[in-house]
Amino acid sequence: MLVVLTGLALLIVGLLAVTSRIVMFPREDPAAPADAIVVLGGLGSAAVVAKAVDLAESGYSGQIFISDAFGGDTRPAHLCARAVPVPGTMITVQCFDAHPTTTRGEAEAIAAFATVQGWNRVIVVTSSYHVSRARMQIGRCYAGSLAVVGARQLMDPLKWAYQFVYQSAGFVKAWITPAC
Repeated sequence: MLVVLTGLALLIVGLLAVTSRIVMFPREDPAAPADAIVVLGGLGSAAVVAKAVDLAESGYSGQIFISDAFGGDTRPAHLCARAVPVPGTMITVQCFDAHPTTTRGEAEAIAAFATVQGWNRVIVVTSSYHVSRARMQIGRCYAGSLAVVGARQLMDPLKWAYQFVYQSAGFVKAWITPAC
């Protein structure tokens, strides 16, 4: 009985360590010129969109595609509703609704856009805690060169705990769900 409990405790500690690394301290890819910058929807949308605009203004791409996966308008300054989304630039912005409204749905939408628009390289911007899972799921659907970068936002410990559990469960779901 003691051996089983010790083994279970070690398994739990190991899972917590791996998940902590993946969720709280993900490996981000360096940004490089791309055909498009794609923003994944979610709770950190305002910070994520701001990061995407910064990348576009820095010359990484002149196109931003924003997923509004949660159906609410959390986009700063309603970029999709403006005739000139980023004043003083030639940056274009297109918003889309992924179906289903999940990371997998967004991954499938990215693959479809890439096929239609001839994309070879995409920068995906998401919340920092979502980087690793987004890379895994999008990499299953999109065959081109992919860079995933995270936008950090301030969160209280309760929100971090929620994201830790949510992202961990999302990884389990992604591992058992077939690829695109």
